[in-house]
Amino acid sequence: MIDFHSHFLPGIDDGSDCVETSLAMLRECQRQGVDVMFATPHFYADEDDPETFLHNRSRAYAELREAMEEDGGVFPEIYLGAEIYFFPGMSVAEELVQLSMGPTPFMIIEPPMIPWRNSMLDEIEQTGENLHRIPVVAHVDRYMRILRDPTLFDRLADRRMLIQVNASFFIHSDSARQALQYLRERRIHFIGSDCHNMEERAPNMGMAAETIRLDGAEPYLDELNNRIYSLLRRG
Repeated sequence: MIDFHSHFLPGIDDGSDCVETSLAMLRECQRQGVDVMFATPHFYADEDDPETFLHNRSRAYAELREAMEEDGGVFPEIYLGAEIYFFPGMSVAEELVQLSMGPTPFMIIEPPMIPWRNSMLDEIEQTGENLHRIPVVAHVDRYMRILRDPTLFDRLADRRMLIQVNASFFIHSDSARQALQYLRERRIHFIGSDCHNMEERAPNMGMAAETIRLDGAEPYLDELNNRIYSLLRRG
């Protein structure tokens, strides 16, 4: 199983605060059946330039790799990426290509938590075209809930844009039915835990997978995972 969105690198954003927490998160993900994790620390263009971000990401990853080797345990395979916060003009920021999701052509973009304007979606589309990448809109389920806008999936589908949802979409009783329906309709393209720690935002892909399995929708989850596995094998 693949966790496409997580914040387990130590000390780089509001996710894991230390190596010990990172190791605990990785162990728990492995226990839940996750064998591939994408590290997606936040990138804010008004706080960092890509070069600085990549330096900090490399440092955090090297520190974690050393701790993993010393631990000697079994951990998921790790690929590096970023959760890029939307900003006007990102469609001409060619350096963002470096923040793609491992060897895949995907790029996670996080919109602001405000009503979505068509101009913002236009810019995200243009980013993909200009940078020859495939934008993935982060945790769309969260925006639907907080902005109370049930049209977001449809608006993205109309533009043929890819959607990532959080595992919690399948876990919460008030959204699980809708999540399973969207999965069966192939309107969900990626699932991630968006885990940040071992407390209130702990790894939860296993719980989502169990909900999907009990509903008989496991083949649809396998379909999502296999699409990414094939890209990783080619990369």
